[in-house]
Amino acid sequence: MPSFACTRCGKCCMNFGELIRIERELSGTEFSCRFLITNEVFRARVMPEWREIFSDTAEVDAHPAWCRFLRRSPEGPGFVCTVHDSNASICREFRCCLMRIYDRTGRQVGKIGGNRGLISEDECLNQFFREHVAVIEGSSLKDWLGKAGKALSSAGYRVVIYDED
Repeated sequence: MPSFACTRCGKCCMNFGELIRIERELSGTEFSCRFLITNEVFRARVMPEWREIFSDTAEVDAHPAWCRFLRRSPEGPGFVCTVHDSNASICREFRCCLMRIYDRTGRQVGKIGGNRGLISEDECLNQFFREHVAVIEGSSLKDWLGKAGKALSSAGYRVVIYDED
């Protein structure tokens, strides 16, 4: 199985602003933070290569739901985590996509998110998922993904399942 590769879309971090709280600024580039759901305390350090863009807070200030460490990438489309090397464990473990689903032409028509839910605008795939995949029981995520992949493949879809690590 291929490993998951982040596309740096920033969507996950655009919702973590209310969950990751900076409790104390230790320096201009180091912060004591708390992940509010698990109560995890971590020390976030702005990486040297992102210090310049970290200092520009205009966009993140305009979007209070965004993680305070999220910035637009200066190298083109996408976003960067300015504290990637020292972020919270939830950030390191989060997978927005567990499986990508392609039709017979090779066009991506959907993906399975971290909550085993389908994200798709293809009505045929949505219906198939409701009737044949959402009802699959599995004791582990890996087991469920395997069964879901087989069901989708038997219906003519090509799937790519990502490793959990």
